[in-house]
Amino acid sequence: MHCFNLHSSPAFACALALSLFCVGAVAQAQSTDNPPVQRGVALGLYSEDPNWSYVDMLDEMKNSGVSHVAIVVPYYIKNDSSSVIYKHPRYSVPMHTLERTVNDARKRGMKIFLFPILRVEDKSNNGWRGTLKPDDVDGFYRSYTAYILEFARLAQRLAIPIMSVGSELSTLDVNTARWKKIIAAVRQVYSGRLTYSANWDHYREVKFFSDLDYAGVTGYFELANKEKAPDEDPPIKQLVHSWRNNYMALMRWQHKIGKPLILTEVGYLSQKGAAAKPWDESANEDLDLEIQRKCYEAFARVWDNEKRLVGAYFWNWFGWGGPKSKEYTPRNKPAAKEVASWYLP
Repeated sequence: MHCFNLHSSPAFACALALSLFCVGAVAQAQSTDNPPVQRGVALGLYSEDPNWSYVDMLDEMKNSGVSHVAIVVPYYIKNDSSSVIYKHPRYSVPMHTLERTVNDARKRGMKIFLFPILRVEDKSNNGWRGTLKPDDVDGFYRSYTAYILEFARLAQRLAIPIMSVGSELSTLDVNTARWKKIIAAVRQVYSGRLTYSANWDHYREVKFFSDLDYAGVTGYFELANKEKAPDEDPPIKQLVHSWRNNYMALMRWQHKIGKPLILTEVGYLSQKGAAAKPWDESANEDLDLEIQRKCYEAFARVWDNEKRLVGAYFWNWFGWGGPKSKEYTPRNKPAAKEVASWYLP
């Protein structure tokens, strides 16, 4: 882990110490009433039915105090060595579905964060977007530029205020010059605010945040010892302590890059062991609604009243939810009450 010398910036050291003191006070008081300006939740457009309506989910989100919806639209790449990005005939929604959902969210008074992501169709090599190594690098960036500009033009036409230019592309987002060109191309067609969603264990390696409006990071930080047995879920005190350590590291980094912070994804499965490996979407452990709820609570207690965090987006409202669901969605689970407890006035 890279360490920063706080003694080189006495003013920041004092500010950070004060922030951490406030975090500790909030944790002790167990009170949260100052969420970020962007009180966000992600909504994946994952239904294979292009006529599927997301209005029930949007109504629930609105009733939970959500002000911003990260609308997640997946496009695909064949495998981790491919270079062509494409719209999947089954799993990528038509643009008219996206536009309808944007309008449905706006009718409910919510603002839009457009969040296109890449998925790997052939996972036989356990590849995902964070491990892409295209054989034709130039071809990949041509395809990626065309793909992201399609969304940028849509975002401009629909006056969407915030858009991400990419997410979790850890093997590729170190190519700073390439990404600066992509961002410049997006700026030519889109006048809104831009971010990039860096992976939680890789954000320090991304060097082009200076060209963006927000520094975006996914929030899948490990809050428990991942070597422990799945049934050894930690108490809330430990979860708060773990999030506080990650808060401290993020605030040091945020001060260095000088951009407002967005946590683009913060999510937990409702399963045993979810605190140890929040990023492991393939996990299939025993149902545990309480650990999901506690992780939400710990996050809110640590980040409450942090003005440098302009947005937090819980992952992901899409799904049936309910008391038997082990998925990320907080719908109709105790975690949804934590969202409302923090977000509602």
